[in-house]
Amino acid sequence: MLEFLRRNRVLLASLGALALAAVLIASTASSHGRTDRVGRVFLDAMAPFQRAGTLVAQGLGNLWRGTTAIFVRRSELDALRTRVATLEERTVHLAEVEQENARLKDLLAFREHFVGEMLAAPVIGRDATGIARTLTIGRGERDGIAKGAAVIAPAGVVGQVFLVGAHAARVLLITDHNSGLDAVVQRTRARGIVEGTVSEDCGLKFVKRTEDLQSGDVVVTSGADGIFPRGLPIGRITAVDKRGQGLFQYATVRPYVDFDRLEEVLVTRGPVEVMLGDTPMSTPLE
Repeated sequence: MLEFLRRNRVLLASLGALALAAVLIASTASSHGRTDRVGRVFLDAMAPFQRAGTLVAQGLGNLWRGTTAIFVRRSELDALRTRVATLEERTVHLAEVEQENARLKDLLAFREHFVGEMLAAPVIGRDATGIARTLTIGRGERDGIAKGAAVIAPAGVVGQVFLVGAHAARVLLITDHNSGLDAVVQRTRARGIVEGTVSEDCGLKFVKRTEDLQSGDVVVTSGADGIFPRGLPIGRITAVDKRGQGLFQYATVRPYVDFDRLEEVLVTRGPVEVMLGDTPMSTPLE
């Protein structure tokens, strides 16, 4: 008997289920208007499972919607971050353009004080070795730049072109020890030569000991060297040395130009004069 039940358990279980279904159907069909006890029992038995299924379905739905919302918000946040970064980059660029336009405007206004041909040039490099005090400008022979041309800025004298390429040129700054230009002390008209030194200052030498030099005196170009126009500001005397028994005295000159912050310059192309209205200037542009 047990062996029969084991071998036919699937068939017997199926017949039992069919019988139960038949009983339920018969009971339901024969109980119109009466209480269906079997149906109630079955309903009560299935209700917790249906309730749990509904809760699980709702939870899964809420989880899916929440996960989708997280991905959407994260995508929106990434887009906003990208937008903010782009706007910040544009703001920095616009600020840089605004500063450049202000500098070029000042350079053009400064250019109006001269008679003669001059060319604006950007500073594109500086000597990194520290051996020489030079800078590189982004103009060359194809722009009409020649060796020996004077280089100036609104603050004053910068230097002189000493090497020219097709599209760039090297400028020897007035603070280099190989540099020298003829100068005049504005207050007394005392003559001398401004040369570079080992420090960031310049020296004014070959000034007669009888000349009155004082700290704070302005030094300007004399125009006698044929390179720099007359009356350009060079710097201001910070110290005077009359020690020794020679014929000359020496003064330390602090240049007006901040060479580390220089970004644009003017380069002469031929003879140039400084003008004030219709008259050549004899005082510096400050």
